[in-house]
Amino acid sequence: MHGNDAERDHTRSRAELTMPERTQRVDGFQVVCGLLGILAGPFLLAHDAPAGWSLLLVAAGIVILSTQWAIARDIDLEIVDRFQIVLVAAGIVCVGIAAVYLTRAADDLPSLFPGHGNSENFRVVPGVVSLVVGLVVLARAVAAAHPHRASR
Repeated sequence: MHGNDAERDHTRSRAELTMPERTQRVDGFQVVCGLLGILAGPFLLAHDAPAGWSLLLVAAGIVILSTQWAIARDIDLEIVDRFQIVLVAAGIVCVGIAAVYLTRAADDLPSLFPGHGNSENFRVVPGVVSLVVGLVVLARAVAAAHPHRASR
């Protein structure tokens, strides 16, 4: 009976040692899906697909690849305070506003957006400014979350 306990402990420690190795492997299916999304979005955009769906496909591919990278590198993020949550929400809103500006003509913009009018032109400058502000705010939120590798 004493030998079985030692064998279970040995089996348990071997399983615990292999668990981090499993979580650090990149899942090929998600990587392929992310790359396909990033590559298919511009292809669809070039072939007159709706710009909103094409950019959404690219964004989804980027999100999938970045989460796979974080999982493979075993990155932990510490949320220090509520301000980081507000930063993330503001960054997502700015990126969403940029997507609306960059994918819709001025006459198709919601009435509460500046630049709404009777024009077929896209409002590129407000879209790019909103996109840059959103990405900077999201980068600041991630940097404030103190990303670090998890201890083993």
